[in-house]
Order: sequence, then C-alpha cells, then structure tokens
Amino acid sequence: MKRISLKVKLSLWFTLILTIVCAVMLVLLFRIYQTTEKKLLLRTLEDTTDTMVSKIRSDRKFRKDMEDGKTDDHVFLVDEVQLMVYNEKGEHIAGVFLYPELDDLPVYKSSEPVRTMLDGRDHYYVDKKTRTVRGNDLYVRGIITAEDDLFGSLTSHSTLLIAFPILLALAFGGGYLMTGSSLKPVRDIRNTAEDIRASGDLSKRIGTSGNGDELDELANTINALFDKLDKDFDAQKQFTSNASHELRTPVSVILAQCEYGFDHADSAEELLQVVSSVQEQGYKMSGLIKLLLMFTRIEQGTEHYPKVETDLTELVHSVCEDMRIIAEKNITVTEELAPVTAFVNSEMLTLLTVNLIQNSLRYGKENGSVKVSLSENGDMAVLTVEDDGIGISAEDLPHIWERFYRSDRSRSSKGLGLGLALVKQIAEFHGGTAEAESTEGEGSRFIVKIIKQ
Repeated sequence: MKRISLKVKLSLWFTLILTIVCAVMLVLLFRIYQTTEKKLLLRTLEDTTDTMVSKIRSDRKFRKDMEDGKTDDHVFLVDEVQLMVYNEKGEHIAGVFLYPELDDLPVYKSSEPVRTMLDGRDHYYVDKKTRTVRGNDLYVRGIITAEDDLFGSLTSHSTLLIAFPILLALAFGGGYLMTGSSLKPVRDIRNTAEDIRASGDLSKRIGTSGNGDELDELANTINALFDKLDKDFDAQKQFTSNASHELRTPVSVILAQCEYGFDHADSAEELLQVVSSVQEQGYKMSGLIKLLLMFTRIEQGTEHYPKVETDLTELVHSVCEDMRIIAEKNITVTEELAPVTAFVNSEMLTLLTVNLIQNSLRYGKENGSVKVSLSENGDMAVLTVEDDGIGISAEDLPHIWERFYRSDRSRSSKGLGLGLALVKQIAEFHGGTAEAESTEGEGSRFIVKIIKQ
C-alpha cells in the first residue's frame, strides 16, 4: 500500500474540517431562513385575510356582487394569498377555489395556521382561524404556499450546490500548497539529517528562515544538538587519543623493565628495582583507569552516587587537615569556613576538595599560602580555593577544565590533567558550576558552586 504523505493528510483533514464547518453553517443559515420566512408568510396570511374581511364588512356593493357571483377571481388573490369565502353551511361562494381538500377542513374560531399538503404535491399554510364576516353567515379562509423543507431549499439553490464542491476543491488545492510551504523546514531537517548520516559530517547545519515560528525553533534546537554532538565527538576523539597516550608510557616502561629483568638482572637488588618500577607504573595506570571509570559512571549514570545531608564545613576542614600533612615547599593552608550543610555525595565532594587544594599546592610558590573558604549564597554552597602560586596564562585558562589538558609549563610536574576536569564534572553532577580566575605570576582562584538541596 502506497504511503500517504503528511502534506496530503493535512490537506485532507483541512478540507474535511472545512466541509463540516460549511455544512453546519449552511444548515444553520437555512434553518434561520426558514424560520424567518415562515413568520413572514404567516404574518402575510393573517393580514391579508383580515383585510379581506374588513373589505367585505365595509363595502356593501362588493359584498352584494360577491354573493351574486359577479366578482373576478383575481380579486381574491392578494400577495400570493388565495382567499376563499364560505357561507354558514360551509359552501364555497366566492374566491379562488383550487383544492377540494379544503372542504373537509373544519371551521375553527381560533388556532394557528396549519402546514398541510394539498393536491398530493405542494405544501401550503391554511388559515384555520376562520374570520366571521357578518354574524355567522359568511366566513373567510386564506391559503399561502409554504416554504420548502431543508432538502428542498438546498436542492432549489443549484448555484450553491455547484459552487460548494468547487470551493472545496480550491480549499484542498490551497491547503496542499500552504501545507507544502509550511512543511519545507521539515524537509530541510530530514535532508540535512540524511546528509549527515551518509557523510558523517556533523558540521552541516539546517537552514532557518529567521521568522521565529515553531519549526524555526525546532531547526535551531536541532542545530544546537548537532553543535553539541560535534563538540562531544571531537572531545571523545581527543580523550581517546590522550588516554591512549597516557597509558602507552607506563605500559612501555613496564614492558621495558620486564625485558631488562629477564635479560640483565643478575642480582636480587636489580630484580627488586625492576619490580618497584613496575609497581609504580601499575599504580599510575590503576589511578588513571579509576578516574576514567568515574567519569564514565557519572556521565552515563551507570553507578549510583547517593546524596545525603552532609556537614560541608566538617568535610572541608577534614580535607584541609590532611592537606597540611602532605603540603610541600613550606606552603600554609588556611581556612575560612562558614557553617554549611547540603545534600551531596560526600565521597565525590571530598575528591573535589582534595583535587582543588592539591592543584594549588602543586603550582604554589615556596613559602606561599592556600586559602580555603566555604560560604552560602542563596540556595548555593560556595567553595573557594585561592593561592598565590605561578598562576595560569590567559591562553591556558579556557582549557584547564578539559581532560588531560596540561600547559607546557606544567608538563614536567606530576599529574594526568584530569583533576580539574573531574572537579567540573562533580560540580555539574550536583547541579552547580566550576569557575577559575587567574593572573599569571600572581596566583589563581577557583570557585565551585553547588545546589544545597
């Protein structure tokens, strides 16, 4: 079965809805027309009949000529109302008399006109309220053609019946063209996505009209998605390359040491040195793999990191105490901690704080200082680590949060370039941000904000 395009479906739905609306409007209009016409016909019927009664009563000559049969029939056809005059016996003595069925209708003194079929074909309103002319000897009755029923009214307007399907055809054609124009951005989205799938080039983007409608917003959203995917894939390639590079070195050292041990180590002391070197590189690889695994678990959500209400003040103070023990170059670690509690994962927040302080200690100056501050700002907890070390160049500052990034000046120092990247990842996991301010040669200031609840 051939697939019906969305453009045709929308056009058909548009035409169907328009057909229903037009049909309902036509029925309502004809109902209103019939009601109005009926009221007008009944008013004409009653007024004309009353006028004839008044004429018979006031004009003796006309009454005498009527009784003698000298009046013309056209006198009793007024405003399409056919008038009939009966004597007290119910016999027709004057007026237009075309329908014998009227003889069977009883004489009423009151009641509304009745709609009835005469001659088995046409409908008429018959005035059942028969007017007395003089005492009880003469009566006047009127009859007028009734309006058509709804079907008859519709079929009688042939022009409308011809125009209606033509208008619907025009509506379908117009709807088809308008729908095609409106769906052009959707086709552009599909074509661009197909081009990207076929070529793998994520740099391609969907063209937008700039009118700000919903489809324009959709195109902008998808373009933003392509931007993120493009950046993520580039970052993934760079990450894979860097990880491979970082792992290649310890693996090469391990293999080289093993070969040396097999071929040249003749004493227990040499073998011990080989084992020690292998162990050191193994610890380095283990630490790298552990960090990479944590990045993956945080990003993919494959590991559950529960958040509990934690005394951040005590947590940060405990880390500072540990950092004072391992601090080198006579660097002092000072604290300025306000009482702050928050729902966090304590293990991750401890790692975040350790990485920030270790980074400041690693690049601090001899006899320098590291200041650790904790405060509240609305619903955010703010952790600040400030040092007076070597600082970060303006060129390097935008890249310090990237994984494996190390400036040329810091490549000789220990570290994998993952600490600050992990800080940013943990901060975002807690709904926060990580920022840095630095002046080269004067020091750096790192600010981490996380949501307390």
